[in-house]
Amino acid sequence: MKYNIGKFLIIFFFLIFPKYEIINAKTNEEIFLGNKDAKVTVIEYASMTCIHCANFHKDIYPKIKENYIDTNKIKFIYRDFPLDKQALFGSVLAKCAPKEKYFDFVKLILSTQKKWVTSDDTFIDKLKNIGKLAGLTESKINNCFKDEQIVDNIINTRTFAERKYNINSTPSFIINNKKYSDMSYENFEKIIENLIN
Repeated sequence: MKYNIGKFLIIFFFLIFPKYEIINAKTNEEIFLGNKDAKVTVIEYASMTCIHCANFHKDIYPKIKENYIDTNKIKFIYRDFPLDKQALFGSVLAKCAPKEKYFDFVKLILSTQKKWVTSDDTFIDKLKNIGKLAGLTESKINNCFKDEQIVDNIINTRTFAERKYNINSTPSFIINNKKYSDMSYENFEKIIENLIN
């Protein structure tokens, strides 16, 4: 099945989605930040078109990174939970990045939402421009946008989150297997400190 850009993808994305087989999303195979053996694992489920996710990465995530990721107190994983076709393409673009730049691409795509999220298919060219400015070639981006395996993996990640954790909004967080919704830094701090101590 080809993931052609356009109406077919929208239909595929929202109708076929629930029928996807759940994959076992093993955290040790994912790109993460922090200490792989930390007592606390934080998994963020986010959509690239979600304004609350962008706000989290702008206002709260830097404090979490400074106080808990950079100090190796937690393991932090970002997982895609695309809410629409544009978010799916944004996720694919981030997956195109070299592994060491993955989190930089996530931050870039979320922080530039206003520049690329549109009401028509021009968002694809805008995402390509962002990718090129960040160092990817147009050929690499085009190949990623056509890569069925990347799309499959993203959709499977979302389906896994829906079924295992009952996630239905973004951002959502799984902290040591317990689900939390969007929250303040102070709430994060309290939860993490209680688990660390």
